[in-house]
Amino acid sequence: MSGRWWVSLIVLALAASSAFPVRSEDAFEIRKVERLHLDDVFPGPEGERVVELYLRALTRYGEPVLNLRPVDIVIREDEDRIDPEDLAPIGAAETPLKELQTLAATGRGMTAVVAIDTSRTMKGEPFRRARDAALEFLRRLESRDKVAIVAFSDEVRVVSPFSDSRAGRMVALEGLGVDSESLSTALYDGVSKAVELIRLGEELPRRAFVIVFSDGKDSGSNRSLEQVVASSQGTELRSPTLIFTLGYARFGGEGLEILRRLSKETGGDFLRAESTIHLSTFFNEIYQQMQRSYVVRFPADMDGEAHTIEVSTEGQSDSRSAKYPDYPMPIWRYLIVIVPLATLVALLAILLTRGRSAGRLVFVGGPRAGEVVPLKHAKIRIGALPDNDVVIPIDTISRYHVAIHIKGRRAEIEDLNSRNGTFLNGSAVRTAPLQSGDKIRLADVDLVYER
Repeated sequence: MSGRWWVSLIVLALAASSAFPVRSEDAFEIRKVERLHLDDVFPGPEGERVVELYLRALTRYGEPVLNLRPVDIVIREDEDRIDPEDLAPIGAAETPLKELQTLAATGRGMTAVVAIDTSRTMKGEPFRRARDAALEFLRRLESRDKVAIVAFSDEVRVVSPFSDSRAGRMVALEGLGVDSESLSTALYDGVSKAVELIRLGEELPRRAFVIVFSDGKDSGSNRSLEQVVASSQGTELRSPTLIFTLGYARFGGEGLEILRRLSKETGGDFLRAESTIHLSTFFNEIYQQMQRSYVVRFPADMDGEAHTIEVSTEGQSDSRSAKYPDYPMPIWRYLIVIVPLATLVALLAILLTRGRSAGRLVFVGGPRAGEVVPLKHAKIRIGALPDNDVVIPIDTISRYHVAIHIKGRRAEIEDLNSRNGTFLNGSAVRTAPLQSGDKIRLADVDLVYER
């Protein structure tokens, strides 16, 4: 074969590979973060002294930006920056965190409520398409995810509660139909009921959201749009609920601005479905946003106070306030402070005690008249022999005449069976406490105790 044949073959192969690129769903792709949502700030589970964040890093079109690393984001707690090295993975405290964890990677579930408008304005193809898209969405969810279904027309019904089985939920949704006799659409009440189910639910995954399908027209609701938004946004003590809205503009789209506002003010997305073929795509986008949202945790003091957390990356930022629970400080934290402090106090006390006498003896008569003897030792012995602490070398003083005992700041005198006795303020004593100004006579030697 000629060389030209090989060149042609290579060219054809390259052309084929460029025409049919192979791309893995998990392939690394650098995308710019153009939307950043800090959806939730909450204390870690089981009394851990950590704070956890749910955040979404998205492109302009709502696609999740993956592969963010701890150094790619800046987290501040009340203006203090959190060290990226302090960010810890979920469930593997000793493992270095190379990339931020997605919700899917943590193994945690989601809580979702699908709220469908069943008023008669939705009859026909729009409703069937919405129901089919919701069914497809439910099939993607796993056993750890919790789902409820709400229908609203002139009244609100919980079609399937969180307690339903997967099969029961599918059957309930498949059997859902339009209320052809409805005269109103309680949109706000329907969304409010969906949020309430999440608020009152027990042991539900914290990552929670509502998907609403409607034409946006409300009539007959007891709740207002402002009330629904306020209850969904959360507080320092209550987690927020994202609301994603899917508006079908069948009759001009007069109510779609309501749905757009509902999503914007609660952190969700809005899609105007020009055609019902877009419905499944929108449900899938919501699923991807939740599964690929990030869960970030860092250590914090659970002091019972409200704190503001700000997250920023690539020029985008978002913030949220949360009140931390008041957890008692661990005993080891007290010991770290108390033990060194107690040791320091003890050392100071010893040094002060050693450097400070319990008084002194002043000789006012005898061979040592005028001398002053500080009392710094636990026992000071006075006598005629050289091995005494204080020596008075005269015949009237016994070899071991008297002892002064020091107990802290107190002093006590003890006669050691001397020949000529020991006198305190003119009275012979065997043992007696000393007070400042006491006059002591040892035979014919006079002393004064001073403090």
